[in-house]
Amino acid sequence: MVDEPPARRALFINGVYDGVLREIVTAQEREPGLDCYLQPYSSSAIAMLRNESPSKDDPVELFVSTTDQLSTVRYRALIVGWSDKRNLAPKDMRRLNAHMAEHQPGEQEVYLEVNGTACVNLLTVSQLEEIEHPLPTSTLVKTSDGVPLKPRTRAGGWSYVLPMPRWFGRTRVAGTDEYVRKVLEQGVAKARKEGARLRRERLATASRLPERVQVIATTFVRNPDVIAEVLERAGGECERCGKDAPFTRASNGTPYLEVHHTQPLAQGGEDVVENAVALCPNCHREVHFG
Repeated sequence: MVDEPPARRALFINGVYDGVLREIVTAQEREPGLDCYLQPYSSSAIAMLRNESPSKDDPVELFVSTTDQLSTVRYRALIVGWSDKRNLAPKDMRRLNAHMAEHQPGEQEVYLEVNGTACVNLLTVSQLEEIEHPLPTSTLVKTSDGVPLKPRTRAGGWSYVLPMPRWFGRTRVAGTDEYVRKVLEQGVAKARKEGARLRRERLATASRLPERVQVIATTFVRNPDVIAEVLERAGGECERCGKDAPFTRASNGTPYLEVHHTQPLAQGGEDVVENAVALCPNCHREVHFG
């Protein structure tokens, strides 16, 4: 998929047959720029697409799980068009069926119902690709309440989700940022224990560029008034060692100090002035690692 600004809207569809998706990927690889079609099993119109139809200039980002891996985001694409199949003119139906016969023979045709259930949504999709490093559906966040998607147990349905950055799914997930840091610390300790000879042998053949990975992170939205109040109270001096801030910020010329919670937020600490101190970077690192 071409690197470009992310779409402003995104949709997750749960449980599409893998064969349907692979057929589209093959057709679009064979003929770059080709638009293909998805037909979700539902008698309800997808309101986001019905109310504000996507286009090539205003696409909707699409994430898809497959019927055999419902709780994993396996594919992504751009939705560049939507139609209510009940309103298709006969000439449009003939054109679409000709497309199916040539590019999506597994679909056979534009169908109006499956097992007695009407199917009204016809999605025009471009740039469909299988995600190199599939991610759990919980990585996607619902627009309605900001809550991650729950694991899926049955195929069918869709959710409106936040768009994801273009690197989503293109790099390996390595767990949390803390886990990556701990693995590094353990690796450093092991390398020092093994000695210089083994280290230098590995360095001779090691990649000069680091591996890029994704991490899953949870953070706290901190109160800016608490930070500002603590920095004002400190007056440019570290509240642990009493020394002046080591430098001033290039952005605004204020003394550089870091606000630290005495009882960490992750351990139930409150985000209040009484639970925070302004520290120089050296003292801050010592508090965490000393």
